[in-house]
Amino acid sequence: MAGATMADEGDNPVALNVTPLVDIIFCLCLFFLCSFHFKQLEGKLDAWLPQGAGPRAGHGEVTLEELRVGVRWDAERAAIATRVNDHPAADVRELEALLTQRREHLVAAGVGVPPVTIDADPEVPWQGVVRVTDVCRRARLDRIEFAAPAAAIPASGR
Repeated sequence: MAGATMADEGDNPVALNVTPLVDIIFCLCLFFLCSFHFKQLEGKLDAWLPQGAGPRAGHGEVTLEELRVGVRWDAERAAIATRVNDHPAADVRELEALLTQRREHLVAAGVGVPPVTIDADPEVPWQGVVRVTDVCRRARLDRIEFAAPAAAIPASGR
C-alpha cells in the first residue's frame, strides 16, 4: 500500500461484491412469483349442470317438481318472452312473482326446492339470460342449471 492514495482507489474506498445481493434478490423474486395467487374472475356465475344429462339425453316430460324457465326471443316486440313451466310471464316482476309463488308452494308441500333450469333459445341475448338469472336469485332460487340448446340435441332414431 505504499504510495496508494485515495485518488488511486477511485471514489469508493470500500469494495462491495454485489453478486450475493443479486442472487438473494433473484431468489426473493422467484419466491414471490411462485407464491402469488391470482384473483378469481369477477362476474363468474355459479351453475350446476344436470348429472347424466347432456346434448344426447332426451327431453323427458316436465314433472311437477321441476322449475323450468323458458326464455325466447320475440322478434316482433324485439324483447324476450319468458314462461315458468307452462305459465307465461309478461315482465320481470311477473316472472319473479311466479318463481316465488312456485318456490313457496314446493316448500309448503315438503317437496324441497329443485334447481331452476333456464332453457334459452340461441337467439336470446346474454343480457336477457343474465337478467333471468338475477330474477331467480331474487326469488331465493340459488341452484340454477342451463339446458342444452335444442339444436345441439339430435333427434331420436337418427
